[in-house]
Amino acid sequence: MPERRVRTERRLRPLIEEPLERKRDRRAANTSSAERRDSPRRAIALDVREPGKKARSCAGDLSVEGASFVTQAPPAGDVVQLMFTVPTYVGPIIAQGCIVGRKGTFTGTQVSVAFTDIDVEAQLAIAQWFDQV
Repeated sequence: MPERRVRTERRLRPLIEEPLERKRDRRAANTSSAERRDSPRRAIALDVREPGKKARSCAGDLSVEGASFVTQAPPAGDVVQLMFTVPTYVGPIIAQGCIVGRKGTFTGTQVSVAFTDIDVEAQLAIAQWFDQV
């Protein structure tokens, strides 16, 4: 029969000699969410389409990696199609995205979308648009 350990053995193990410290806070209290973003954002009008439904216009903002918009009727699924125009691209840009966040606001629901299918040239045009200002 195997020998049973005494319960106090675990309690008597030596503790970590030095406490672990962060070099700096990950999110400082005075840092806004806009400063923490990987890429800048710009206000834009988006046409949002859910699978099997008509498109509707929403005010939102755009980045190279995705977009967000506020709507009274949040998408029911996890995938949406966005259509928008930028001055550095000829014609509309059509991108598919996955919903990565929903947040209630006073004006509706803010939906955050990460692009999953977007033309490389369109993404480059978005980046060029951001570089212009």
